[in-house]
Amino acid sequence: MNNIDHGQTENIYAALKLIEQLYTDGFISEYMFLSILDKYKFQVDISSFKTKRDFTKEKGDVNS
Repeated sequence: MNNIDHGQTENIYAALKLIEQLYTDGFISEYMFLSILDKYKFQVDISSFKTKRDFTKEKGDVNS
């Protein structure tokens, strides 16, 4: 998977967004979600993906 064209990158990003929804809905664990993101971090920009911890930090909860 060294030569990834723009179309493949879009497909990977779309698949990751679907996986993000599975995580948000509680069907997969945070560990699994982060592991999948880590696997594809060099193919797509993963900065737009957020975990529940990120949402808690945005709300200002310092205990998380």
